[in-house]
Amino acid sequence: MQFALVENVVSEPKPGLNGTCKCCGTPMVPKCGRHKIWHWAHKSLVHCDSWWETETAWHRGWKNKFNKEWHEIIHFDTETGEKHIADVKTDRGLIVEFQHSAMKFEELESREQFYKNMVWIVDGCRSDQNAFLFDQGLAGPISVNPDTYSLQWFGSSKIFEDWMQATKPVFLDFGSENLWRLVSFNSATKKGVVELIGRECLVGDITEGRPLAQIGPAELSSNLTPPLPPQADSPQLSLWAGGPGLK
Repeated sequence: MQFALVENVVSEPKPGLNGTCKCCGTPMVPKCGRHKIWHWAHKSLVHCDSWWETETAWHRGWKNKFNKEWHEIIHFDTETGEKHIADVKTDRGLIVEFQHSAMKFEELESREQFYKNMVWIVDGCRSDQNAFLFDQGLAGPISVNPDTYSLQWFGSSKIFEDWMQATKPVFLDFGSENLWRLVSFNSATKKGVVELIGRECLVGDITEGRPLAQIGPAELSSNLTPPLPPQADSPQLSLWAGGPGLK
């Protein structure tokens, strides 16, 4: 975790400090090594929140794009008493969860039902090949507004198939200045649609409380500009038209 309570003050880890967990109140120790980001760890081996995953530099980089007062907010269900630690909860109540590791569908479903008003930002570079394969499979534009593209996935990773099960917006981060919202994906054909959004634009939209894109598969057939007809020298466009795909 990035924060713990030190003498009832929310504090970042430093060598020699002793803290307590904001969520469960148990002792925490600062981990301040040279190779991993500095963080707090529970002194006991039992973590208070089963949904919490080990924080990486990717997590911390994303969290630090938002007001620190929004980090690691304890979210309560007043009816059941259940509580979990949200990665980021804005002053308008939107929860942003940053997910690096794979996750079972049951947990994904539980987290969406618990948080309700939320979005996912997913580390697309969990596998070294994912970013390269995504670039290879990104095909022709479908629409300018919103800025959507067809995709043919060549990788063995199930990142698109797994995250297509989400009911909340999913933004995939493949390490560039842009993110890609997952609009649709067919696990049989491994073809899908993604929507482009600039990294800083998304941060600004979340921070300022602006509406996030909500277009889904149903709208693709009725609201989007039809794709351009495939050209002989444009293998990218042939993906959307059902052609053989990129070579």
